[in-house]
Amino acid sequence: MPNFERISHFQVLRAATSSGAQTLGLFASLGSITRGKLADFLVYPPGVELLEGEISQKTQKLLYVARGGRIWETASMVELWPVRGRKHTMPTINPE
Repeated sequence: MPNFERISHFQVLRAATSSGAQTLGLFASLGSITRGKLADFLVYPPGVELLEGEISQKTQKLLYVARGGRIWETASMVELWPVRGRKHTMPTINPE
């Protein structure tokens, strides 16, 4: 069994973004925030450093989610842009 304690936060974030996109052959469209790519991203408040300390506590401080050209406030899942005030419904997880 691999020793996961030796994996850095940076390595985990890279595996979930650019390395994952490269593995799936999708890096031309995904995996980094670059002009011309699809860019879903997360916004944290100033001072939240995901590369140091206890990452599980810090990821819960998420402020905004951008997906498919829309931005939502995470606390309420109310859309902020482009249609302000529309509530996003979360999909059912494991509906069966």
